Amino acid sequence: MSTHHINASDVPKAIVSLCALIAIVAAIACISVSGGNQSEGDLDEYFLRDVATVEAMGLPVYWLGTEFTVDGLVFRGPYVAEFGDEVEGGGIHMSYLLDGGNSSLALTVYSMNAWSLAKERVENPKIPGEPRPITRRTVSVGTREAELLSLPLATREVNQLWLILNMEDAVAVAVAGSGGPVYPGGPDYNPFINNPDLLIQVMEDLRPYPE
Repeated sequence: MSTHHINASDVPKAIVSLCALIAIVAAIACISVSGGNQSEGDLDEYFLRDVATVEAMGLPVYWLGTEFTVDGLVFRGPYVAEFGDEVEGGGIHMSYLLDGGNSSLALTVYSMNAWSLAKERVENPKIPGEPRPITRRTVSVGTREAELLSLPLATREVNQLWLILNMEDAVAVAVAGSGGPVYPGGPDYNPFINNPDLLIQVMEDLRPYPE
């Protein structure tokens, strides 16, 4: 089995460029999604490929199941890019897509070794353009503490939300990107941007694969 790796220096760039990733994953989803709940045999083949790679390394895989509902909206997945999205040092990147919409939640699970390579860049992301402060908040996800980052851009008060959760044997980073306002000054297409606490609630269901 061939394995393609992303350099640690590329990980935050890939996360910041979430819109481009969504476009790639959405194209895969058009082929992969058959509707309804997915069984093991229906899971995205590229996700299964990368899970096998990570598990062969003796590393943990966490996920959010095949779908979850937030604020009445259903997200399905997980999906992985065809060209491979394993993380240097051991880990996996996956996406959940809003059913019938244009929003997503990206989830990267780092082994502790991979996290030691990516920690500084992920916890202190560089925002392009005129620098604006990143809002940081310590939150509770179940019985664990996590860090919630709100990343602004010049045109948006919140452009992305990052939730960093240490699972002790791995670190999970969930990223929700703005989909733009439904109408000028109105709520965002992405429910997590409208209410960051929803991201915390969803991540409370993070669990070992394949539970």
